Amino acid sequence: MLFGGTDHRTYLGCLNCSQFTSDSIFNQYGDNGSRYSQTSIWNPYNDFGSRYSSWGACNPYADDPPVIVDSLGKYYGRLTLNRYHLQIGIGESYGEWLSTRVCEQ
Repeated sequence: MLFGGTDHRTYLGCLNCSQFTSDSIFNQYGDNGSRYSQTSIWNPYNDFGSRYSSWGACNPYADDPPVIVDSLGKYYGRLTLNRYHLQIGIGESYGEWLSTRVCEQ
């Protein structure tokens, strides 16, 4: 799951769910997968998909990008293009996908 914003309280969707799951970031018709939603990393004009927001997954200098956790709250890292973030963890494996699919616009 992805969370972002102040104290990571904003739910941004399920990272490893099917595109048919309502809260999947891959469901383009759901709040978390739409390019128009305020809670989607696919929206380049909101805080979470922006190249300029400190919370933006697409900002290569973000200091507080979305966190990746499981349903029990176990922390796995950050979803970010910031390769130098000290807490990137498993998020590093999503770098190419972020740069070529999500943040390409």
